Amino acid sequence: HTDRRYPLLMHIQGSAWHEQNLNDHILDFKEIVTAGYIVAIVEYLPVPMATFPSQIEDAKLAIRYIVDHAEEHHVDTENLFISGDSSGGHTALMCWATWNQGIIDSSNRPLPMIQAFLDFYGVVDFLSLRDDNPSNDYAHAGTPEAQFLGGYVPHQHPDKAKKASVLTYVKAHVENAPLLILHGTKDSAVPFAQSVRLYALAKEKGKEVDFYAIEDADHGLSMFYHKETLDKIIEFLNTHKNTSYNWF
Repeated sequence: HTDRRYPLLMHIQGSAWHEQNLNDHILDFKEIVTAGYIVAIVEYLPVPMATFPSQIEDAKLAIRYIVDHAEEHHVDTENLFISGDSSGGHTALMCWATWNQGIIDSSNRPLPMIQAFLDFYGVVDFLSLRDDNPSNDYAHAGTPEAQFLGGYVPHQHPDKAKKASVLTYVKAHVENAPLLILHGTKDSAVPFAQSVRLYALAKEKGKEVDFYAIEDADHGLSMFYHKETLDKIIEFLNTHKNTSYNWF
């Protein structure tokens, strides 16, 4: 049917904030497309060309672009979802926490309603990374985290680290869309404890949040895209889909 419109999942690709490979998850997300969703994989300006908060601003501009071109791409603008993995997960989470709050946005044009957000193993709190992963060296300006902050080592510049941390923006009085967190328990790049911190705070602040832990999974590997996990993702999307109307 030429007038049919489809719900859309906008995915922000992970890359340690460097240049993204937009083909990374095209085949991984095939089941989501088969389930009736459009998947749009978008990119942000990478470091060192751009640093925080450029990536979050880019993601918000991307969803506005999608809305502006919804008709030609058969997008159902009443059913928009945002996800991201790794550094893209951080971007998606920052969007979730600041959506339509008038902060970290390069435009004052209102953002569309997002039905739900999905975070795949994104950094949550730059200040606690050393505590969560003591074996990793976060103390020099060449780390992805420091490059993202413009060359500032997080624990040496706590004000800058805090501004870029999702936990800073999770407030009880702010209304947020539902959130699904996915993280592997053996993640060697972004500590599993980061997502535990987010889940605990989100629950404390009264947010609608689900946490799906993948046992023994490392960072971003195929265990996130096998059938059981994809079924969970599709179930979450379908649960939060607006079905109060149709486009036929």
